[in-house]
Amino acid sequence: MRNVETGLARFSLGVLVLYFPLETWVSLPYGLWHPMYLVDFIAMCLLAFGGLHSLRARPATAPGPLCAAWGWAAANGWRGTAWRWMDVLENEGTNLDHGSVELWVVTLASLCALVCFGLSLTLATTKRRRKCG
Repeated sequence: MRNVETGLARFSLGVLVLYFPLETWVSLPYGLWHPMYLVDFIAMCLLAFGGLHSLRARPATAPGPLCAAWGWAAANGWRGTAWRWMDVLENEGTNLDHGSVELWVVTLASLCALVCFGLSLTLATTKRRRKCG
């Protein structure tokens, strides 16, 4: 299980290489103090903390902060995805700044976050056998 957690921690830090600059760039027109960007910024901070905490805990496991990070990111992604799909269905996507690309990138990123949340939740709730002696 530690190998899976290490992979998820590294993946989490790798996601930040794309997530931080892309989200910051698309949020610039609205300002970096916009409440929706701040929610994303919190997700980025949690992912950084969770990934580093997990890697530093070696050889022990420490999936809790990763689970919190991916839970926050998945909930945020779900909200953003729902708003965009509602816009497409109700307003023909007139409120999407970047058109269908925005819709699909956010949808796929949200699905990825949900998978990572499920994996991290499994890691956080799996009982580990202690070696005696």
